[in-house]
Amino acid sequence: MEESIKLAEEKIEFYKQSLQDMRKQLKALDQQEKEREKYVSSKEIVDLIFKHTGKKVNMSTIKRWADEGYLGEVVEEREKFWALHTKQGKKRFLYPKVLSYQFLHEKGYLKPDYEVLDRVEVTKPGASPLIGIIIDSSLNQDAFEYTLQIEGSFDIVTNVHEKWMKKTDQEVDEE
Repeated sequence: MEESIKLAEEKIEFYKQSLQDMRKQLKALDQQEKEREKYVSSKEIVDLIFKHTGKKVNMSTIKRWADEGYLGEVVEEREKFWALHTKQGKKRFLYPKVLSYQFLHEKGYLKPDYEVLDRVEVTKPGASPLIGIIIDSSLNQDAFEYTLQIEGSFDIVTNVHEKWMKKTDQEVDEE
């Protein structure tokens, strides 16, 4: 019986240590996932340019921009984000989103999803949905923000994130 108790206690200690190690790994994974969101890969840049302009840019162009310093400090994904599961094979280089997006925007390769005078519905977390007309847009850090004039009240709302918006073609009720 004593031998069984000792074996059970050893197993419990082993599982406690394993659980503690898994919690550390999970914490590192969560931190690295949040940090990774601040970077963009060469492939993501190519996809962004195609999405916003319809132009196809090859990887050598991205590499040239990186070598010239336009995209900020180059980071190797597997070195910096060791806890994240990445694709096997070639090295993947990452660039800070803020600098990369500013460069792409200045070059005309990155444009807002919505244009001035587009009618949009804004669904901000914790707030009632609003309908408004875009009167301005600007690149703020690594995302576009908009200034809207709200229908009905004509109030001006600033710093509306693109992720909270969707285009609407709903007709306005005239009274």
